Amino acid sequence: MDKIQNELESLNNAVVSMNLEGLEVLQYIQHDNRKKVGKFYLRLNGTYISPTLNYNNMNHFLLGMTKMKKILES
Repeated sequence: MDKIQNELESLNNAVVSMNLEGLEVLQYIQHDNRKKVGKFYLRLNGTYISPTLNYNNMNHFLLGMTKMKKILES
């Protein structure tokens, strides 16, 4: 597996742990083949809910969503 696939799998594992129905992480396909940085975005039931972010920023975005979910559930 290459680095981007590992990052995508890790982000998907984080999404699964959030237990939010219909939430998925997708890889942004870049048309410039020179760039090898993975970019990702979130989709919830067909609606895009995040900007296109690299792995670290998407991790921070997911951590924020996890905290928001806990606050709303309490």
